[in-house]
Amino acid sequence: MSFAAEIEAAAAKVEVEAMSDSAQEVVPGRTLHLDGDYAAYFCAGGSETQAATARFITDQRIETATRMAGATRCVIHLTHAASNKGKRFHAATVKPYQGQRQGHKPVNWRFVREYLELAPYKPWDRRLWRDREADDGMGLASNCMNPVRDVVIHTRDKDMRMLPGTHLTWTDYLLVHVPLGAYEVIGADGLVYGTKWFWLQMLQGDSADHIPGLEKHEGKNCGEATAAELLSGTRSNQDAYGVVSEAYRGHYGSEWDERFVEQAALLWIRRTALAPVHEFLCCVPQGHDLRGAVRRLHDRIQVKEEIAHEATQQD
Repeated sequence: MSFAAEIEAAAAKVEVEAMSDSAQEVVPGRTLHLDGDYAAYFCAGGSETQAATARFITDQRIETATRMAGATRCVIHLTHAASNKGKRFHAATVKPYQGQRQGHKPVNWRFVREYLELAPYKPWDRRLWRDREADDGMGLASNCMNPVRDVVIHTRDKDMRMLPGTHLTWTDYLLVHVPLGAYEVIGADGLVYGTKWFWLQMLQGDSADHIPGLEKHEGKNCGEATAAELLSGTRSNQDAYGVVSEAYRGHYGSEWDERFVEQAALLWIRRTALAPVHEFLCCVPQGHDLRGAVRRLHDRIQVKEEIAHEATQQD
């Protein structure tokens, strides 16, 4: 395919994707928060895609998403290559965090990534996160008075469905409104949003990030169907905590709280300026018995940080 034909085909694809809905009325002060980590993979295209085409696809994605969101500006969130990812690597003991991510990146991945990070004079802002992941940066953005009005989250990463705000789906540009404090919202895409999604992941895990969740329930694998069944009657975080903590007790016995806080620290999308590993406690009802396990989690992380620091000093 010639370069001109490739550009024309890419433009047609973007136009078809955007036809799922008309552009939204612009909301003053509304910001589109776009997942740059995922965009670098998506916009890179296939093995035969030229770099200029990948750049065009990137620009069109940002322009189209901003228009479909009714936003006045766009902020692209990226995880810095040297980021500690919210200390998740040190928190994980059951399985290495993101331990399976050794695969092949698209040919244009680095080109698009550097374009998002460094391109001057572009109509977007960027946030390059060193002390957390891009997900947590978007979580911080959602921590405002009226996230449904002011914040639009655009990603294909399912983890962020727990965040409040307006979600703009990646494929169909559908808008899903998740009010602040909402436990469960069923989106136009048929998926679960709100903090219930966090509790579902506590049971079923997240294979994309190599997070096991609850490995077994009553001797069987705890997948999506089991997680949905266990939480089917819940209406609040308090209900969900009761179900999930009991399931962890049933499988792990006396070590249930250690496993619980580890998985929660890995799965919870942080929303505060300091992004502490124990921030998930905001979703746990008062009177919980997790404080000891949280202290031990912090101690383990500190020891691993000290070991890592000593190793760098010796190199």
